[in-house]
Amino acid sequence: MLTRRLTEIGGLEIEGVDLSSPLSADIEREIGRLYDEHGLLVFRDQHLTKQQLVDATGPFGGPDLDPPVNDTEPDVPGVTVISTRGSTGDIVPDEKEELVGEICWHTDQAYVTRPNRGKLLYAVTVPEVGGKTGFIDGALTYAALPDDLKDRIKGLHVIQSWAHAREIIHRNRGYRHNNETVLADDRFPDTAYRLVHEHPKTGRRVLNLPQQWACGIVELPGAEGKALMDQLFAHLLQPQFAYWHDYRPGDLVAWDNWRFLHAAGGTPRGYVRTMWSVVIRGGPSFGRVLDESGAAAIGR
Repeated sequence: MLTRRLTEIGGLEIEGVDLSSPLSADIEREIGRLYDEHGLLVFRDQHLTKQQLVDATGPFGGPDLDPPVNDTEPDVPGVTVISTRGSTGDIVPDEKEELVGEICWHTDQAYVTRPNRGKLLYAVTVPEVGGKTGFIDGALTYAALPDDLKDRIKGLHVIQSWAHAREIIHRNRGYRHNNETVLADDRFPDTAYRLVHEHPKTGRRVLNLPQQWACGIVELPGAEGKALMDQLFAHLLQPQFAYWHDYRPGDLVAWDNWRFLHAAGGTPRGYVRTMWSVVIRGGPSFGRVLDESGAAAIGR
């Protein structure tokens, strides 16, 4: 197994590992260790079936076969096909849209209190142009905050809203879903997560402010909270913190959802991009459901 630094801001590129075959216990442990340490791994030159993709989650903690929003393939439970062809109705080109499937910075399953650990995303068909996935390391961006801002946000909670995200999803170019019940405004109540949390595996502090979900600060309602969020977004979304992965066919990317934000850059109309994804099982609770006063979220 060969490893090299993926980008100046982190991540590892791994060669010499065939995820379609059973791995030794030592290799599984080492992949798990590297995943905990780096949070973003790219495995090159993989040739996987859907079932092998599910099996490849073993070193990372195993698959979540029944995620809260269940749009996985019926033939292999746990696998979601993401395609500009709209094979499952999730992404559909529109004649007026230049980009298909563009999604802003977010974490997955931020609408529930126990989010998944991460995801494996496997490149089946790669477009000649576009189709990149972006990553931002919340541990790195927290460490880079000035001390006075770290002190100011200590103990605060960010409101993460399914309804807020749904508005953004419907504004995203080329994103559709085949089941409007799944995207109903009241499907999931608002949750509150710590704005800075300690990673359950590493203990590292992580700045948690997912652009797609975040709509307020529990302790700072109104303009004051919005101003603080805008200040944090200006820091978090600086280009030097972002890595955009340009896929090769057979790339498999694994990222830590408890640490990294990710985004979809979109694919220009006329190009085909097909990816298979599988969710890595979570466990710890990160948030609490908000009641009308917000008391449940902050333990009052």
